[in-house]
Amino acid sequence: MQARASIDGVVTPLAEARIPVTDQGVARGDGGFETVGVWDGRPFRLDDHLRRLAGTLAAIGLPPADLAGLRAEALRLLEGWEGDGALRCYLTASGTRILTLSPPPERPGVRHLVPLPAPWIRPVGTYALAGAKTMSYLPNMAATRAAAAAGGDDALLVSLEGTVLEGPTFAVLWVDGDVVRAPAVELGIVDSISRRTVLAAAGAAGMEVRTGAHPLADLARASEFLVCSSVRDVLAVARVGNLVLDGPTPVRDLLSKALTAARRGTAAGA
Repeated sequence: MQARASIDGVVTPLAEARIPVTDQGVARGDGGFETVGVWDGRPFRLDDHLRRLAGTLAAIGLPPADLAGLRAEALRLLEGWEGDGALRCYLTASGTRILTLSPPPERPGVRHLVPLPAPWIRPVGTYALAGAKTMSYLPNMAATRAAAAAGGDDALLVSLEGTVLEGPTFAVLWVDGDVVRAPAVELGIVDSISRRTVLAAAGAAGMEVRTGAHPLADLARASEFLVCSSVRDVLAVARVGNLVLDGPTPVRDLLSKALTAARRGTAAGA
């Protein structure tokens, strides 16, 4: 399938899409965005992504989006797309709407995470942008590069207080005995829609799910450490810092199956 884009409603091949270099999204990274997974030609939980985008715009002080219009524009861009893909939606401070649709990105495996401090992530209520998904992703990308320089595949972002947060482009969760644990969104992390789906699947399977503030040292009790995102499967991580996790991954396998079924519309009731 040929990658494509819609700029303010005008659809072109992605390679031909253009916006001015003076756009505030380019010049300052000023805007909000979403990445929606597309599976068998269908966007997964598109309305949830659009609502989260609306929350981002409100947090960063930009005008509300026409969500119905943006949804219609996204569906027009998806017409004729039959496979998997990544649908990205950007709304810039200059008022530009950018939607792109392309095959799923080829991402390297995430086997070794290097814990790194993330002073730009602060608890909800203490920082206006807490939890917002903005176009200013430089700190996240710099953390990924720093982790690679330290010999890892990616970073595990940790608060200034030493609390586990998220990855630069993915959510995290782990198995602690009979409990599936995850950081609370109140810590200022992105409220990952894939994570919502996975945690709901864990609960539906009879597992206890707890979210909260977990010090990095708590991971010593983990039997599985998992990551997920809109364009990833649920992946098991083999090493977090000096912690090695080389055992079986039954929870990962169960949650991966549940997430795949939800995305492809084969889950019960889908």
